[in-house]
Amino acid sequence: MDHTRDNPLKRFTAFWIAILMVTSFGIALIITQPFAPDKTDKAYEMMGEGRLEIKEEIDRAQDDALNEAALSGALQAQTKSFGQNKERKGNMPVPGAVPSPLPVEKPAQ
Repeated sequence: MDHTRDNPLKRFTAFWIAILMVTSFGIALIITQPFAPDKTDKAYEMMGEGRLEIKEEIDRAQDDALNEAALSGALQAQTKSFGQNKERKGNMPVPGAVPSPLPVEKPAQ
């Protein structure tokens, strides 16, 4: 823009005209949205219902097959084994490294 034709009043009015245009476009979209055609496919919805029925059957079968008592027992055993494996505090073994030798207890004399 040429510096002789530029002034703050023109910039101010251009800004508000742009805001008014964007707002009017948004309002026009909101007003015309109910008249837009529905783009859902009926065949897709029918296939979706069938898939949901299959999923519900699978979920029911999995719930019936789950043995919660055995699962809780296994989880408790796992938590106990976590507490027993404290060979080195704060160190993690490096893959491929030779394991550290276990200390040999001296026989009582």
